[in-house]
Amino acid sequence: MDIFSRIEGQSGENYGSALLSYLIFNSPEIREAFIALLSDNAPDGPISFTSHFACRTEYPTTGHLGDGRLDILIQLDDVVIGIENKFFAEFQENQPIKYLSTLKTVAVALKEINRAEVRSLLFVLCPESRKKEALEKIRGQHGVAVVTWEETLKCMKDVSSKISDPVAKMVAVEFIKYLGRRFSFVHEFERKAIHLRRTFPDYGTPLQGELVSKLWPLFPSAGGRLSNGKTWAGYYFYTDPEIKQKGWFGFVRKDELEGQGFSEAELIIATTYQPELEVTFRPVCMRSKTFIDAPGQTNAWRIEFDASWNNIEIWRKKLAPLWSAVSGKVAA
Repeated sequence: MDIFSRIEGQSGENYGSALLSYLIFNSPEIREAFIALLSDNAPDGPISFTSHFACRTEYPTTGHLGDGRLDILIQLDDVVIGIENKFFAEFQENQPIKYLSTLKTVAVALKEINRAEVRSLLFVLCPESRKKEALEKIRGQHGVAVVTWEETLKCMKDVSSKISDPVAKMVAVEFIKYLGRRFSFVHEFERKAIHLRRTFPDYGTPLQGELVSKLWPLFPSAGGRLSNGKTWAGYYFYTDPEIKQKGWFGFVRKDELEGQGFSEAELIIATTYQPELEVTFRPVCMRSKTFIDAPGQTNAWRIEFDASWNNIEIWRKKLAPLWSAVSGKVAA
């Protein structure tokens, strides 16, 4: 399978997992560097391999805590490694612990084949800003650890000039650039924030589009295409299909809102459910009752952000209640 088949249609965390898996499989240099990083953070002894290596993505898991899919599964001589990749999305129920039983099952199967003891380890791969949260999620669990994307980025940079396979080298260079952009925020946001509300030309400004794109991964199942018109620019997002709740976020011209006292442009959220948002989210009424194609069901807020909201982690925490419908905790 070539690199294009692996990443076709992928975005966000799935895209990151696919590229990391490809590089681990196709570049011995990155493979050794990444395994060394995992070994340095392994909770019960070093990790090494000599004769056996396998790697795949989206490995299905089962267990009493629920079914799921492990982002990356790596099999070595005497250890099975599961990797749960998190960029900015919320942890789902029982993540990452629900993957442990499947990893132990795979380890037992490999023990029969290899005629040797095989350990099972689970790593959460997340941004440095989420390391504390991830450590809380795995507290008290044996064979589970955390590594960060910043550490992974560094180990790839350290060996990028030594990669022998030309295609893998090209992919690594682009992936390093992608990760650098992914974990940065709007450049000089503190200085630029004041300009986000000053005007809304037809279809919005490039700066408004940049912020909306940065916030895209923080919403549940955000649509892949920009939803924009002369007076709005944003994205739809969707919760669990069985609950059938949805929403929209983005910038709108003040003409889209009922009432007075609005800035020329406002960053809003409109939903068909009632999340428990903090006071920096001010309720508003949409002038169009069919703004998100849900007449009679639309709730809306404008976000009173300021220059201090200058990193992705602040926004992630502020927007976390929007995931309430995914977990079924919707206010009446």
